[in-house]
Amino acid sequence: MHQPFYKDLVSGEYRLPWVRLHALKDYYGMVKLLDEFPAIHQTFNLVPSLLSQLQDYVRGEARDPFLDIASKPPALLTSEERRLALHYLFQANLTHVISRYPRYRELYDKFSAYEFDPALAERQFSTQDYADLQVLSQLAWFDEFFLDRDDPQLKDLLARGRDFTLADQRLVLDRQIEILASVIPAYASAAQRGIIEISTSPFYHPILPLICDTGQGAVSSPGLPLPAQRYQRPEDARVQLQRALDLLESVFGMRPRGVWPSEGSVSEEVLHLAQKLGVRWMATDEGVLGRSLDTYFHRSPAGVLDEAGAAALYNLYRFESGETRTHLVFRDHSLSDLIGFVYAGVPAEEAAFHFIQRIKECAQPMESQGKSPLVSIILDGENAWESFSASGRQFLRTLYRLITADPGLEAVTISEAMEQTPADAVIPLKRLVPGSWINSNFNVWIGAPEDNRAWDYLYAARELYDRRAGSVDQTRRKLAFEELLIA
Repeated sequence: MHQPFYKDLVSGEYRLPWVRLHALKDYYGMVKLLDEFPAIHQTFNLVPSLLSQLQDYVRGEARDPFLDIASKPPALLTSEERRLALHYLFQANLTHVISRYPRYRELYDKFSAYEFDPALAERQFSTQDYADLQVLSQLAWFDEFFLDRDDPQLKDLLARGRDFTLADQRLVLDRQIEILASVIPAYASAAQRGIIEISTSPFYHPILPLICDTGQGAVSSPGLPLPAQRYQRPEDARVQLQRALDLLESVFGMRPRGVWPSEGSVSEEVLHLAQKLGVRWMATDEGVLGRSLDTYFHRSPAGVLDEAGAAALYNLYRFESGETRTHLVFRDHSLSDLIGFVYAGVPAEEAAFHFIQRIKECAQPMESQGKSPLVSIILDGENAWESFSASGRQFLRTLYRLITADPGLEAVTISEAMEQTPADAVIPLKRLVPGSWINSNFNVWIGAPEDNRAWDYLYAARELYDRRAGSVDQTRRKLAFEELLIA
């Protein structure tokens, strides 16, 4: 579960609303669903920049201009605000979010008739049109658990579907606050009951290997053009990890044992840093393992791993170098992407059955040798479900039911997998090629001219901070360093 830091620390305003909207739809429902399936244990990775912003909303301290537009009495909206409403309040999946509500789709079609141009459409929308858009653009993100529960006021609002009043608008906003306030307690409860493990990421979701040393970009991609200045700030990488672990411990009362490094980005230096802070495990993509072992994971046209690939991938590894001993799991890229990018277009039950069958086919070569394969499924916790019907609930319920009923399958957290794996079955890894879960390199963030220019700007800003930090007051120094960490 991850979001960038959208809050402008100078103005205090949120630049985008995605923390709030995904908290309404995905963060709560994904963990709450496990109450129905106590045998399904999962690892949830909560990025601190997401949690800190969610806390901001729950405390009522978030200044969200997008929420302001949805909250203002429609008759009082200025011309500029009406244009902003048209521009931003239709930003949702057309098929599974907007079209789920006929009136919302009607308003969308009306906007499309004016070529999605707020300047052209603004005066063509009535005050009631804006009122309905304000309510439905928020209600459409509500989690199924809140839509389906016995709430007479909300049920009445859903049944009417249009012609909303100021009282309806207030009701939706009040329910939003209630949902946002439910998210963190739901994770805390599940963790305390042992249903989930909570891991974390470096605080502001940086690419840690490049923060430690931008030269790592050319290690994973030999010949890659690098920034003019070599950025090497392992001390900042350590701060990002330390603060992440501290925040999660303060929120949940337990210190994370594991870390999903941002975008699965790992290097040997990052593993050294993490272990010194007490991190027991990290996770990344199969491509990083393949490059570290000088191998490639071959699959059949149907996507099934061959015998050698299964034997290499479906294990718990331990990186060993000097004093560093860090456990690693590597995600099955193909299986994970089926959920992330394919199954939204497949009937829910068919997708779930297909997924179980594919796991068994891939794991069979190891099972036939009497071994217990560890299959790691890792994907974005929020981005997939907007493309599924009803937020993927039918798919997930079917999948969890099939796993629970199958004696050959067990859904475990990563720490549980570590505890269940015999010591002699943990595979030592002496070398780790730096990379991420995107093409096993860092080319998304370094190498292109604009990326390298950004690194040079960051280098100059960091050097300036070092020169000037001692000459300004503590408040300004703290704000400047926070902006550097975010950058």
